[in-house]
Amino acid sequence: MPRKKWGAKALTVGLALVHFPLLALAVWTLANGGPILNWIAYFTAAGLYFGQIMNSCAHELIHAGGRDRRALGRWIYVTLLFGHQTTAHPGVHHIHVATPEDPNTARYGEAWWVFCFRAWHGSFWKGLAVEKRRQRQAGRRGWDRRNPYWVYLGGGWMAMVLAWLMLGWTGIAAYVALCLLAQSQLLITDYVLHYGMRRAWMGERYEPVGPKHSWNAPHVVTNLLTLHAPRHSDHHAHPTRGFEALQIGEEAPLLPYSLPVMVTFALWPWWWRRVMNPRVDALSQARDTPMDSAVA
Repeated sequence: MPRKKWGAKALTVGLALVHFPLLALAVWTLANGGPILNWIAYFTAAGLYFGQIMNSCAHELIHAGGRDRRALGRWIYVTLLFGHQTTAHPGVHHIHVATPEDPNTARYGEAWWVFCFRAWHGSFWKGLAVEKRRQRQAGRRGWDRRNPYWVYLGGGWMAMVLAWLMLGWTGIAAYVALCLLAQSQLLITDYVLHYGMRRAWMGERYEPVGPKHSWNAPHVVTNLLTLHAPRHSDHHAHPTRGFEALQIGEEAPLLPYSLPVMVTFALWPWWWRRVMNPRVDALSQARDTPMDSAVA
């Protein structure tokens, strides 16, 4: 195995292994309170860490080869109360990206907070439909015990019960709040990286996924912190390619600023539309592709 690939694998596995004690420590710290400004700062920092870095790690692992690595990614998502992402991301998003069938592709003009509610709800139920269909294809009932949604839901409930048993109601409140903040980080990243993108309908099916259906950012520090998540077009073209090998091609549309800056812009829908809508319109005109003009 080349040294670069081995190092990338070791990094993601190492991050995954420390995720679980770090999450427990974060919940314990938040449940024990403290000065309000310190608490807010710690809550924000922990939410950003688990939402950006650990989400990127889990994302890399569920695409990886090897059952053990995929299991680590799944359990990171389960402990962030977002287990269904393990199914919905590869089984729904990667198949239907940049079409109305994908809940994780932001519509043109859609505010991020509307998108977050729609994407969470849509990915949960569409992922469940994928798994139930897989069970029926295997000759089993949709809710067979081997349906992984039992793990996603049961594991999340077990984690919440454990937080309650160890730390009481403040523990479960801190845990759920931290998970919601981490989930919002994942969703707003999806929002930024696919905002307004649409694949053209070709009569019987949508055009193949290409570089033009994801936004990208070349900034070095951001790419390192998020395991090259902003090299998003290449990831969709090669989902099993390790993050260390992702590139930004000449055809890939670029965000005007780094991913953290664009995520911050997305928090203010008016400013976000002012920055991004002209860029989406320019891409649409260049491709002669009608855009979804619904405004949230």
